[in-house]
Amino acid sequence: MKVVFDDEALDDLQRIFAEIAQDNPAAAGGLVGRIFDKAERLATPELTNMGRPGLDPGTRELIEYPYIVVYEVHEDREEVVVLYVVHGGRDRKPKIGD
Repeated sequence: MKVVFDDEALDDLQRIFAEIAQDNPAAAGGLVGRIFDKAERLATPELTNMGRPGLDPGTRELIEYPYIVVYEVHEDREEVVVLYVVHGGRDRKPKIGD
């Protein structure tokens, strides 16, 4: 499997980094790095569906506290697409189908 980050997910990660880096650049880099590392594990076939079922239909979610990494698995394309990254403390509504 190949892991691909949607533009929205990359924008989310840039925003997260910028917010945290204001106070602690090292922590910001560490958190974003852990999110990328965790997402890259999804390329391993045995781990592709390791995330919990997602709020949006057809998605799965990984936790890198306090953030939630939302992704889709496309078996036919052998691809995992990271859709977005959201703070776990935020009130969430399904995004897909809006």
